[in-house]
Amino acid sequence: MDRNRLARGLGWMSVGLGLTDLVLAEGLCRRLALGRRAALVRVMGARELASGLGLLMSRRPRSWVLARVAGDALDLSLLGAALSRRRRARAWQLGTLAGAVGLTLLDVYAASTFAEGPRRPERARAPLPEDLSPAPYAPAESWRGSGLAEDVGVAHEETAEEDPAAREQRMREAQRRLGLPDPDSRVSHV
Repeated sequence: MDRNRLARGLGWMSVGLGLTDLVLAEGLCRRLALGRRAALVRVMGARELASGLGLLMSRRPRSWVLARVAGDALDLSLLGAALSRRRRARAWQLGTLAGAVGLTLLDVYAASTFAEGPRRPERARAPLPEDLSPAPYAPAESWRGSGLAEDVGVAHEETAEEDPAAREQRMREAQRRLGLPDPDSRVSHV
């Protein structure tokens, strides 16, 4: 998965969770049996919102992903400490705790992808040896007629009918300048 896309997705998710915590703090406290901790839920929502905006606005989101992981640890500790024996609240608490564990795993995965450092493009392959002849099935003269002779500066005058010997000479000169193998010197690999 593209790391920038992952960071943007986490950012938008954090913004949504943060706004939910800020706006619905009292209702969340009632459902999760957190008592009178609406102010704490709002602070955690502000932290979540800040992490989300940081992920969306930063060109280097690694530190913001790590902030999410640290915030997840706080969320899990609050939810774990608040586990209740009341049956109605317990179902909501366990569901919220399971969601928080899932988000924590996603954040840890994201942090591990950003810890790898910038991705490097694949190494360029080593050039082929000069004496390597093309495979027997490869068209040795496929470059002819493609304009390559003109591209390397081989003079060519447009005429209605070109002398075949002059055309051959022009193609050989272009072949030499381009470093292409001589099709007449190919050894059969069959």
